[in-house]
Amino acid sequence: MLKRSMAGVFGLALAFAGSAHAEEPRISVEVPAGVKLVLADDANNAASLLKLSGEGDKLASEVSFANFSSGPLRLEAIRAGAAQVGAVGDVPPILAQFSDADVVIVGAVITSGDSTIFATAPDSGIKTHADLKGRKVGINVGTSQQATVLRNLRAAGLSIADIEPVNLGLAEFADALRANQIDAAVLKQPDRARYLASVAGTDAKEIPDAPGASSNLKFLYASKTALADPAQAAAIRDLVVHWYRAHLWKNANKDVWIAEYLRKDQRLGPDDARIVADSDGSATRIPAWREALATQQDTIDLLQAAGQFKGKELRAEGEFDPRFDGLNDKSPAANDEKAANAQ
Repeated sequence: MLKRSMAGVFGLALAFAGSAHAEEPRISVEVPAGVKLVLADDANNAASLLKLSGEGDKLASEVSFANFSSGPLRLEAIRAGAAQVGAVGDVPPILAQFSDADVVIVGAVITSGDSTIFATAPDSGIKTHADLKGRKVGINVGTSQQATVLRNLRAAGLSIADIEPVNLGLAEFADALRANQIDAAVLKQPDRARYLASVAGTDAKEIPDAPGASSNLKFLYASKTALADPAQAAAIRDLVVHWYRAHLWKNANKDVWIAEYLRKDQRLGPDDARIVADSDGSATRIPAWREALATQQDTIDLLQAAGQFKGKELRAEGEFDPRFDGLNDKSPAANDEKAANAQ
């Protein structure tokens, strides 16, 4: 039932994938009656994905959604017991591990679009990532945006020491670019398209990402307290399977997503809605966990080298619950047999 309410790395990964399963008890496919979950959501995204795909109606537990505008706020909701599951990007699980938040990743997808790439200030003269050397670059510390900046710098042979970082909120980047307070920043859509349209006639431009500069990872992570309860763990497993199926539904139903979520729910205009949908791409996939784990370890190393999350050795395998490794859209869900019998 869906209920809506409020807000060596590869060697390490293979060792994780190959050894952990034998040590962990299996999670039941069956979900006891009466189990309730709250998912800490962002702008109704997960709620709409499950509803529009029809997967929400197939959930074996009662799932409600609470919207929070940032990963740290979603984490705090889980810490406070107000939610059991959160939908986040690649950096919040690193923050959670660093702060001993007792949450672990239970689901992962990778989108295919160019969701966040660099835009430059008017008349900055910046044409490539190499031109960022010595320039003022907007940074939102401890976020996926920061990781994208660092990966693009690395691809150009630069590091954080080669630029002048300017710490700003994500919503401040476009105005700071227009005012030439910064020379470049990574912008998401539709902010990037709106910004570039507002400075038409200047040499402001977008710079495509270097290969692999955006991880494009989206995670579900869950409270260890909830996962220690067999009934809630089963409900979370069921939710993850339907979340996977909903993401793959979206690949073939972009027009429905645009009309019902981006236009009707998020109130974007037709052009902005299409731009946002295109930035997600149409080839979201479920990665092998050894791939997601290796990418996460690279992100950890990159952020720690830049001065973030210092003072503690962080290993990506500590972010993942190995019992969910191998789960995908073809995995059995609690109500699959009921649905088949009803046909």
